[in-house]
Amino acid sequence: MTRSTRLLAGLLAGALFVAACSGGDDADESTEASSTAEVDETTTTTAASTTTSSSTTSTTVPDVLRMPLTGEPIESADEVPDRPALVVKISNAPSSVVPQAGLNLADLVIEEVINDQATRLAAVFHTTDSDPVGPIRSGRAQDINLLLALDRPLFAWSGGNPSVTRAIEESDLIDLSALHSPGYYRRSGRSSPNNLYSDTDALWSQATDEAGRPPQVFGYDDDEAIAEGEPATTIEVVLDSVDARWEYDPESGRYFRWQDGSEHTTESTESESGVEQVWVDNVIVMMADYGVNTFDGNPDAQVLGSNPVYVFSGGTVREGVWLRFKPEDPYSFFDNVDDLNPIGLHPGRTWLEIPRNQDENLTWSDEG
Repeated sequence: MTRSTRLLAGLLAGALFVAACSGGDDADESTEASSTAEVDETTTTTAASTTTSSSTTSTTVPDVLRMPLTGEPIESADEVPDRPALVVKISNAPSSVVPQAGLNLADLVIEEVINDQATRLAAVFHTTDSDPVGPIRSGRAQDINLLLALDRPLFAWSGGNPSVTRAIEESDLIDLSALHSPGYYRRSGRSSPNNLYSDTDALWSQATDEAGRPPQVFGYDDDEAIAEGEPATTIEVVLDSVDARWEYDPESGRYFRWQDGSEHTTESTESESGVEQVWVDNVIVMMADYGVNTFDGNPDAQVLGSNPVYVFSGGTVREGVWLRFKPEDPYSFFDNVDDLNPIGLHPGRTWLEIPRNQDENLTWSDEG
């Protein structure tokens, strides 16, 4: 029996328990905005090869005031920016858009499969600004269930086909499509359609009264609980044709990203070269079943229900399941479906990978 099968064997019972307790649009580019200016095999672990005892527990940090999207402790709620979360859809067609702008300034980045050639990034900003940010591309219908956990965030995107556009307009996302919103421009030195940019100040200035304020979407653990995980300092994630690798640096406590064999870089005003490698404090690999979206025929991540999850923090991995029942629900991670002990992150910036739920799409090792 595979790891995924074991995790899901008790899924229905666990899901019912929690519920009781808790009470392509790229196929039509003409509708986008066009007018605005080796791992050692002896140490490699696959997502199917290890088990977790149902008696495993995780010590959750006592309730403290935190920044909602990074979990950084704060002394007063007045420190939380009084503005909505801002989601910017950023292209990730590796051969043509790297370096992107703004990735190391986002509190959270979500990577989703959009077709067999590319992934797309949802960069979520709240505590930090970015100028510029982009290249900005089209949305997907799956974005609605992914992003409503942020409570009516601003949604900056380049447009899409009529069906996807209608779905987003009818959702609780605050639509800042470049088709009808100011603040976007075409940048020289880039080829269309991967040359549309903006900045976060220009986008936040368009917040409406309906926009919410982001709640805390992840739980957090202390260093002792994180250290109880299995050592894992190199992570390999396959997202259809995109191969991502994360390497943990114990000195900084950060994970650094490679993509298709090369360093994944983002623009940076802090570096003499003008770019720096993409990094985060946590990597979450949230396995999902992908269907076919009826709006556009593109992959459609199923992010309501449950599937395996792998939480990488502090050079370790803890395995479990994710559970969500409504689009507005936070991202909740548990060690198993019997005990439902929560798995938390280290405070800081997070990258959420959403590959297809196949064991071969995730491996890790401890090269240290």
